[in-house]
Amino acid sequence: IAAKLEAGLADGALELPTINGDKLTVKKTAFSNKAFATLELTSDIKVIALSPNAYETKETGGSANVETFAPNIDQTDFTTMVKEIVRATDKISLPEAEIVVSAGRGLKAPENWGIIEELADVLGAATACSKPVSDAGWRPHSEHVGQTGIVVSPNLYIAIGISGAIQHLAGVSSSKTIVVINKDPEAPFFKVADYGIVGDAFDVVPKLTQALKAYKGI
Repeated sequence: IAAKLEAGLADGALELPTINGDKLTVKKTAFSNKAFATLELTSDIKVIALSPNAYETKETGGSANVETFAPNIDQTDFTTMVKEIVRATDKISLPEAEIVVSAGRGLKAPENWGIIEELADVLGAATACSKPVSDAGWRPHSEHVGQTGIVVSPNLYIAIGISGAIQHLAGVSSSKTIVVINKDPEAPFFKVADYGIVGDAFDVVPKLTQALKAYKGI
């Protein structure tokens, strides 16, 4: 959009911009969420993309007028070339998921992933994994979350059996709520968690799944 409009662009914005005349000052993330940058947009047209869950939305009241927009589109306006068709599946897209259930080497083997998939199914969540898990071939690389994988910003991120290395935290730090399940009370992930459970995943996760099923009546 910014290129089409020949506009200035600030992506990954963390808060609403400050306005000084025709200039906008925007705070954004940099270096895989390890630092902040301040951008000044001075172009006539400005485009700002906000990071998911960057700041809390608040209801302030007010009213708005709804206008019907009916553009006049001609066949010649369509110049897109279809290069690939990706068939829709019932699997939730990881980058767009509101809830993510992620696991690491604490699951011990790929055949134990059933408890993760069952929990994700009950929550309507996407499944993810740490880099060592995808490197070992336990899970596809498309599920690797972290600095060198997919960066996610869900409303709820559940980390199971993941120690919380800085590379992994860089990919999940924008999550609104982080829940950590790990039998090691000294795991670094607990330092950034909103909620933590110290316990064996093979004991905690099935009980959590059963509790959620009972709550939902399924």
